[in-house]
Amino acid sequence: MSASETYIDRLDPDIFTYINYGDYADRYPAHTAQEFPQTLYEEMRAASRGLFHVFCKAAAVFREAPDDFARAMDMPEELLPYLRAPNAFGLPTWLSRFDYVLDETGQIRMVEINADTPCFIIESYYANGVAADYFGKADPNAGTMAQLRVFLSHVWERCAGTAAPFVFACFDDYPEDLANTLFLQRLMRETHPQADIRFLSFYDMEIDTNGIVLPDDAYAGALYRLHPMEILIDERTPADEPLGAMFLDLYNKGKFAMMNPPEAIILQNKSFMALVYALARTRQFFSAEECALALRYLAPSYFEDDFAALADGAYIRKEIWGREGRNVSIVQKEGSRTRTALEKYVENYDDIVCRTSRKAMCQDFIRQPRFRHTVDSGTKDGYLTLSCFMLFGEPSAVGARFSPEEIAGTEAYFVPLVTAES
Repeated sequence: MSASETYIDRLDPDIFTYINYGDYADRYPAHTAQEFPQTLYEEMRAASRGLFHVFCKAAAVFREAPDDFARAMDMPEELLPYLRAPNAFGLPTWLSRFDYVLDETGQIRMVEINADTPCFIIESYYANGVAADYFGKADPNAGTMAQLRVFLSHVWERCAGTAAPFVFACFDDYPEDLANTLFLQRLMRETHPQADIRFLSFYDMEIDTNGIVLPDDAYAGALYRLHPMEILIDERTPADEPLGAMFLDLYNKGKFAMMNPPEAIILQNKSFMALVYALARTRQFFSAEECALALRYLAPSYFEDDFAALADGAYIRKEIWGREGRNVSIVQKEGSRTRTALEKYVENYDDIVCRTSRKAMCQDFIRQPRFRHTVDSGTKDGYLTLSCFMLFGEPSAVGARFSPEEIAGTEAYFVPLVTAES
């Protein structure tokens, strides 16, 4: 199969700017699509809607707990003053992505939340539809682009309104972040063409006592930031002032709104999954229905301090602030002994921006079915990670990544999802 015979040629390179990704020999999109019945997509969305409600309740527990509880979960000390401020929608995250794998029985199991700075937006909301049309298959994401526009319109109306600029920001030298940021900015502009909606690189961002000052001396009314909160909080000015704390002080004073709000970091913390799973197992905090939902769909997750008491077996060990598969391993527990069965190799390790973690969490290692997909270099066997985006508390677009490795990282390919004919 030649590259010219795929849907990839129909993708707009001005939107999907990272089709050719870094120094990888293969292009990022796979040539083939993955077909599932509509019932699977419906189940992912229903599970995500229910779990979002559960997560919000657990996040409230986190916010109400003493600061020592947050410290025990490796939450940055400097962030603690900013996790209890109210936000425009009263939710810990507004735009999030829930990640699932399939177990050997075909059951979806949630393994991770990206509640702070989710990417994979272009693939799911735009490219998936292009591919479905090319293959002549039903697109499971039909209608979600309109849903995303309505969501962004609500954010604009509540956070910026007619007067103050709404600023979309990221570091503009990382193609994936830049493309996803500009994609959302363009959708908001299309919905509100007369509004002051602009892009600003984090490299050019300046603050003063009145907020985020823009090149024309206006001040941002709201900010979309594609920059991890756990990294932002540690950044300093050239004069060695605490830039992150100064930035969040302005936010707390109401100088600007922010998407996602700072408390999204609660859900982003990988130990949050262990907190939810522990609360579900007690069957005291959540309702019976909520406990059943969490225990059915969450990959069993544990705090690092509880690992010694777990049964023998294989577990995934994830550092709290790891990203893109960095510092993830499979460990085998055998009585009091633990050995590393697999250490995730990350080719561009030093290019992945993430906070140094002092703690880790563990999940049951879920054996997954293998799938086969074709990429530029040929046909490969591997594993799928399925995703469902959440807009506030409503499920939206779904997506898939394919990796030859059981622990997916930056080597994963985008695989379009289509609906199997019933």
